[in-house]
Amino acid sequence: MGLVARKYFPGKFYATLFTGSEPPVSCLIDGVQFSSQCTLGKGNLNVKEGGRPMVRFYDGIRSLEMSPLETVQRRIAMVSTYEAGERLALELYELSDLELLIIREGGIEASDRIVKL
Repeated sequence: MGLVARKYFPGKFYATLFTGSEPPVSCLIDGVQFSSQCTLGKGNLNVKEGGRPMVRFYDGIRSLEMSPLETVQRRIAMVSTYEAGERLALELYELSDLELLIIREGGIEASDRIVKL
């Protein structure tokens, strides 16, 4: 998610995650911090309680929302051991952004409006 956002926003941007702070969904926070360079420490990342895991990246002019596809979320929810999580992470790493994510630009699904990355 963060890598997609870094391609989309050429300058400084912010992220709000709607994951809450309980694992396993809170692991998304680590991934977004690492890949986007938005961090809690720099103050350009905020975490809120939410139902579905979702992140909103924004720069004050544009916004980009991303969430895992339902099929991906179900696969993650089924992980019961550290080893299974590692295997799944490697499998998911091989997929494209559109095989993993729902991407919306300004509230429009990427399938309706092509986002040039």
